[in-house]
Amino acid sequence: MRKLLWATFGVALISMVFAGCKKEEEPTYMVQATATEGGTVEGQNGEYKEGETVVFTAVPAEGYYFSRWRDGSTDNPRSLVVSDVAVNLYAEFRKNPLVTITADSHGTIGGFESGRYAPGDSLSFTAIASDGYYFSQWDDGSTTNPRIINVGRTDITIAAKFIAVTTVDLGLPSGNLWATCNLGAEQPWKYGHYYAWGETQPKSTYDFENYNYYNSTDSSITKYNYDAAKGPVDNKNILEPTDDVAAVLIGANFSVPSNDDWIELGNECYWRWTYNYNDDYTFVSGYIIYKAKADSDRGVKKTKNDISLVSYTLSDAHIFLPAAGFAHNRHVNQDGSYCKYWSSSLSENYCYNAHSCSCFDYYCSPSGVGSREEGCPIRPVRHK
Repeated sequence: MRKLLWATFGVALISMVFAGCKKEEEPTYMVQATATEGGTVEGQNGEYKEGETVVFTAVPAEGYYFSRWRDGSTDNPRSLVVSDVAVNLYAEFRKNPLVTITADSHGTIGGFESGRYAPGDSLSFTAIASDGYYFSQWDDGSTTNPRIINVGRTDITIAAKFIAVTTVDLGLPSGNLWATCNLGAEQPWKYGHYYAWGETQPKSTYDFENYNYYNSTDSSITKYNYDAAKGPVDNKNILEPTDDVAAVLIGANFSVPSNDDWIELGNECYWRWTYNYNDDYTFVSGYIIYKAKADSDRGVKKTKNDISLVSYTLSDAHIFLPAAGFAHNRHVNQDGSYCKYWSSSLSENYCYNAHSCSCFDYYCSPSGVGSREEGCPIRPVRHK
């Protein structure tokens, strides 16, 4: 009996020793990733030991994009180092943004079609005017055409706006027909857009630092220059069609008026200053330029100081030049008192200047000058 007890005790002791020597198993933790509607997750769900690395990749379905993981991370692929807690990841997907580019009834849109596109896509759209119209701007204020859209994560809706081209026959010897409105304006009393001389896009700042034909490094003129001291000489003194904003926007039949065109308008028409065009409480100042009824009226310019009665009314053939002033740096100056409109002609005396029609409420010179980097309105002319 004693021997049996000792044998049993020995077996138990040996079992305890072996049990004490056996290494405890390391704990594992569940790591898994799932997806919302619009995609799937690649990677292996399962139990992992602390310190192991697990990688999951969110894969969007067609028409969707990966937005984020529900814990806020946007890393994709997502790399996790397992810690001492279970992990549940959720990949969130969104439908691709809807890009809608439309035109009003006076034009169409070329280029890409409206639809859903992935974030990061770059799309080009062109506003194409119908006959008798020209592209003015997009409804968000941009005048760039074609328009490049870089798709983000939100829907985009933009519409192109077009303006009708109307002209008036002022009985000029040349046969020129003058537009009734400034470029970018839908009514004769609106100022429209401002353009630096020879540029075809309006902008926010008008100075030589961002003027198309100026090199700020050496203060030189890069195009339309006849003075070797000012840069490369090309002896160009009339805007080329590609630099003529009226021709670019409306078509080859139209142009920025030449200096001779302005002089003809000054010599052949009856000009009268007004503080309130159309008497409609707009209180827009400027010159009304009438088709002359008599030879004695040709070249007459009535300023604010001349209140003599005349037989001209707004029912007579005329155009109106609103006193839109001019843009310099980031500001419009002297609007309400000063008409300044570009011609297509470079000044003969100083290549930094171009001819303009310059008229105050007390003075008018259809053959003035202005510094090329300034922004002025454009009144198109259609040549016979």
